[in-house]
Amino acid sequence: MNVNEYAFSQVSESCRKDLIDFQEYYSCTGIVNITTENFPEICNEYNSEKCQTVLKNPLSYIPNCKNYSVISEVFSDIAVSFRRTEMTVVCTFDESNNLCPVAEVFVNKTRNQNVEKRAIRQSCRSKKCTDIMIDVLPLFLEETKDAENLIITEGNVDEDIDKNVDEWIDYLKSDECTDQYNKNSQNARSSASTLKGIGSTLLVTISLIFTLF
Repeated sequence: MNVNEYAFSQVSESCRKDLIDFQEYYSCTGIVNITTENFPEICNEYNSEKCQTVLKNPLSYIPNCKNYSVISEVFSDIAVSFRRTEMTVVCTFDESNNLCPVAEVFVNKTRNQNVEKRAIRQSCRSKKCTDIMIDVLPLFLEETKDAENLIITEGNVDEDIDKNVDEWIDYLKSDECTDQYNKNSQNARSSASTLKGIGSTLLVTISLIFTLF
């Protein structure tokens, strides 16, 4: 579903006007097309005081849209919380101020089994990147489950997701991983054997089906 098309064809004039006025805050709620070119600007804006204020209650900015289920879900606590966690990953940098590997997966939109496993391995090169994944993976798990039944989402949570996430976290906490950032290793190949048996499903098993404006 393209929410932009829905908003400007299926809602009242008053709701449409609210959405037009709210466009300046789209990046605050995570509904913006993030690219390799614009992510620094998007991250700076997302972390601003203005955006954090908007995130507390985005529906209050579009009062005439509250009766439209699709719009309400896009800006619901569940959806916003899901995107907040995603933005936390996207806007995380390593000690050299480079994007963390998993953040690159999100920004470059290259999510698949091999890319995800490689990103997890490479996260071990940086303590900051490793720590953020340890913190964020459980959040993604719970928020993905919460978002599964929204009408703006499609797909099902993988039945092995709990086990997979536990395995990812165990790996990130393992000596094999921590030794890499402790030694500031530039080569993550040694970790491949440990990851080989871990499930391939990184938490993004649900797709928010609205197309970004």
